[in-house]
Amino acid sequence: MRRVQNIGIILMTIILMSSCDQNVIGVGHALKNLVTTPYKAIDNHLSNKAYEEVAKSSKEKKSLPTECWVERKSVLPEMQSLQDITDAVRGNVCSCVPWGTCTTDECPCSRMCPEGVDIFKRPGMQSTADFTTKENSLSFINGGGGGSIEATQGFCWGHASVTSKFNRLAFFDKDAKPKYDLFAASEEEQYKAMDYYKELVDDVIDNKPTKIPGIENLMQLSSIPGLEEYIADKVAHEWGKRAMSTSGLSIALKSGAMNRTDSLEFFEAVKNKIDQNQQPQIVFTKRGSAMYTHAVLVSHYIQNPDGSASLCIRDNNRSRGSLSDAKNCSDKMDINRDGSISYSAWGWGNLGGTEVAFNENPDALVQIENLKEHCDKEKGCN
Repeated sequence: MRRVQNIGIILMTIILMSSCDQNVIGVGHALKNLVTTPYKAIDNHLSNKAYEEVAKSSKEKKSLPTECWVERKSVLPEMQSLQDITDAVRGNVCSCVPWGTCTTDECPCSRMCPEGVDIFKRPGMQSTADFTTKENSLSFINGGGGGSIEATQGFCWGHASVTSKFNRLAFFDKDAKPKYDLFAASEEEQYKAMDYYKELVDDVIDNKPTKIPGIENLMQLSSIPGLEEYIADKVAHEWGKRAMSTSGLSIALKSGAMNRTDSLEFFEAVKNKIDQNQQPQIVFTKRGSAMYTHAVLVSHYIQNPDGSASLCIRDNNRSRGSLSDAKNCSDKMDINRDGSISYSAWGWGNLGGTEVAFNENPDALVQIENLKEHCDKEKGCN
């Protein structure tokens, strides 16, 4: 316990070196995290083990044959041709996939609302890279948004976390009528609408699947004056919860190059996450520069001709480009010949400690459970 306290003191000393708003909020989260560290360590350990079991179970189920159409009663001979036509039409107008458009008369609930990581598979998603578009991104980059908390060095971990939560949990429906209209003639109605949408934002941040009516996508939501600043402040607090912790400090102090075994293990963990329909948050430190850290999302990965893999990075220091840019993997990580890791945006041979963010598995575990419950209610699979 004494060692934990000493680490906390070092952390707060670093934060207090200036008096900017980011440092003030950092102190608050550092103090809170210091008190709860022993409990969070146990909780994260248990969550990691539980997540690994869920992921393993989902992978094993993929090898089993799965039905698409539910079993029907036999059709009278004279009606068989009509049944064939009906099936063909149904097959073209609805999908028997996670969150699909078929009813439980056509699809088993095990396909519509699957257990485990398959619940992250969103309608129309061919690859995790599909999320790396301007439409599925925040309207501001790391440190932007005009929130009330001034950023001195950026809120990268918070930006990655909030983006990930919206991509996994928010269901935008521009054609649905919201409870209150942001653009109503009445100012009272506008105020109510702003509070209403802020509550929806809060729900997403709390890992709750959330319908967002009247809004087309994350870019539009986070561009609305009042909501943009509100989400920017949420990003700042999410940063504080993660970066201002003993786990956050631990990775920040790992400035030595990783060996090949650790690098390969890290790449494999990230690739597994992507194969499980997630864009994981990763954190890394600049080689030889303790406390010089960054947190990003991994969009997808590509296999190189030599058999190695490159991790495609969704860097919150850059504005989002087009889908083709994402699939081309313009920012990427590779394992060097000496086993260390390089990030193209930082030059080659330049990373120290690099790992999946400690909050990834605990968050994903809660999200899986909440998404399954939400889907069951939506599709009548209770």
